[in-house]
Amino acid sequence: MFKSLFLIICLTFQLAVHASGSDHDKHKGHSKMKASKRVMLNEKDQKEVLQVLEANEALHASFFKYNAKEVEKQAKDLSVKIGKIENKEIAKLLSFSALKLKEIKSTSNRDDNNKNYHLVSMALIHIVNKYDVGSKYNAYSCPMVKKKWLQNSAKMSKVHNPYAAGMPHCGSQDSKH
Repeated sequence: MFKSLFLIICLTFQLAVHASGSDHDKHKGHSKMKASKRVMLNEKDQKEVLQVLEANEALHASFFKYNAKEVEKQAKDLSVKIGKIENKEIAKLLSFSALKLKEIKSTSNRDDNNKNYHLVSMALIHIVNKYDVGSKYNAYSCPMVKKKWLQNSAKMSKVHNPYAAGMPHCGSQDSKH
């Protein structure tokens, strides 16, 4: 019963978002950044950040399907990629994420893993909004679970909510790079 009601509320929200168009954007608590306002990275730094974002894609996919062992494996891989970033400023921005990724375990409950992934996602969203890493990665959010994530919009035009199995396409795109 609760899942059905939750799904109905989510679908209603999605319809309202699509119907209101730009009004939705005006009411967001965050601003959209244009690619031209983001900081340019040198080729090496951009390559390292893109490797992190690609590793995050695999983690996002494992959360979307939620296979606990795969989630832990992909979290470790993302942590390794973050550890390879040489740019001191970016490494500092992602240092907390590396700690949170180590807390994502197959033996942890999904809610705890979701909370840690959300914290990691917030840092990655900050990186994508601050630095010009191209246009394929964008921020998404779901008001029902009150969480955000980064998604490759070039590969997936439809919302893929990694936090709510009962409503996998609930949420909206928050940025457009």
